[in-house]
Amino acid sequence: MSGVVQARDLVRQDFAFHCDNMLEARFEVSNRNGGILLSERIIGHFNQGAFESFVDEMMHIHKVPGVCVGIVYKGDVVYVKGFGYRDLENNLPVSGNTVFGIASVTKSFTALAVNQLSEKGLLSIEEPVRKYLPGFSVPDPHFCGEISIHNFLTHTSGIPPLPSLNYAILESTQPDEAEEPEIAGYDQCHRRFSFKDVDGLLEFIATYEYELLGALGEFLSYSNDCFGLLGSIIEKTSGETYEDYLQEHILGPLDMEHTTTRLDKLKEFDEVTRLYYKDSDNNLCVSDNWQVAPAFTACGFLKSSVFDLLPYVNLYINRGRANSSQIVSPTSVGRMITPYYPYNPDQWYGYGFTVRPDYYGVTLVQHSGSLKGVASNIGYVPEKDLGVVVLSNMTGFPASKVWLGAVNLCLGLDVGTPITEKTVVSQPEARLLKFVGTYRSGEGACIRIHMVGDELKATIDSKTYPVEPTGPDTAVIVIEGVDNFIKLLTDCEGTVWALRYGSRIILKAEDDPYVSC
Repeated sequence: MSGVVQARDLVRQDFAFHCDNMLEARFEVSNRNGGILLSERIIGHFNQGAFESFVDEMMHIHKVPGVCVGIVYKGDVVYVKGFGYRDLENNLPVSGNTVFGIASVTKSFTALAVNQLSEKGLLSIEEPVRKYLPGFSVPDPHFCGEISIHNFLTHTSGIPPLPSLNYAILESTQPDEAEEPEIAGYDQCHRRFSFKDVDGLLEFIATYEYELLGALGEFLSYSNDCFGLLGSIIEKTSGETYEDYLQEHILGPLDMEHTTTRLDKLKEFDEVTRLYYKDSDNNLCVSDNWQVAPAFTACGFLKSSVFDLLPYVNLYINRGRANSSQIVSPTSVGRMITPYYPYNPDQWYGYGFTVRPDYYGVTLVQHSGSLKGVASNIGYVPEKDLGVVVLSNMTGFPASKVWLGAVNLCLGLDVGTPITEKTVVSQPEARLLKFVGTYRSGEGACIRIHMVGDELKATIDSKTYPVEPTGPDTAVIVIEGVDNFIKLLTDCEGTVWALRYGSRIILKAEDDPYVSC
């Protein structure tokens, strides 16, 4: 039995480990919230006290009810800690067995399944999507038969951010008692489309009014639609439902007994978090209504626990091997973590993972996720046999920052070392004015960049944040201490037509004085 599985089985004994710098180790029984379990393996630089102080500070700043963090090192679970509560109202604590949503972390499972099917000869990643989904079409007929599974996996199909996922969630999710925010165009769309199955999504992508961002592979722009369709390709080529395929070929072999896409199955689990989010007035709200979008299941609707996800991360560390089984080949793992397309300074997208090459001499492989009541981040450092999982139960909590903090300490870096160092570079007013404008995406994002005196500001969701220029066409929007990199996209005449905001391309829109962001 692997160290990962042994650790999960022992967690109920509520062991805790205390050491200042992991140079010495001892176990003792503890009733601390969630419990900690560490093996006797040592990560030379990890300072538990410094890390937990960092997490406590992040939780205080963002007012998140619950977080869980796990670390696997050389096949052993060396740290699991629940912070705060899975149910704030009833003071029920978080533990390594608490089931959270993982949102877009699901995409790595989808990419893994696609690679498994490729190894079996049931599909080819280089072949057009239309071979497997004949109903797939986009507004430009020239590209309909050329967009490949590889383009879907790397978000390079040219399909811009669309409102379809939001529409699908509204259609299928039980609303909270509090009034849900309206989404523009939903009523009209709902009369034309249903997202209960893939056929409705295919019809939407084929007939909704939008333009492709550019030529095939020219731009990377994150697409939940494409990963939703990958789930359908998995079903058609395997002959199994997406859930059944994962259970049979990934979750079962890894003993991930608390991982599922099915809401009815959550009732079988002892510890399931409630869902927390903040309203427009920054008040904390709670919900028990998990978001549902059937056609998009493969893009972000798995639920799991830290103890389930640690062996999953370890699978990649072991280059596709778990226990005595080869779940996927080392070649496929290599393909998944290949840095195919850049989107942020020093950051690239692979297949269901983002890749940061040469981070202080190592590679960071990770993915985050966000939905109502979900903020997640998992990943690993291949050169160090080190993996980290962070799950939380509040929308907007910077789980990726906690993840990086744990990795930093394990590498001997300061806990707050950023994934990309920014260098603020003063720009003349003429350069700053090029940023000014309103940028809107089909997913509902609205960013208004404007001048206040001689400084740039960005208004997002009625809140204004500083914008720090880092070059003539690049800048950083600082939101609650988190740097969000942006880049202007211009045509051959130098006219700004879009803004790259993280992994998404957001089109420049007509300024409307009566509509605010």
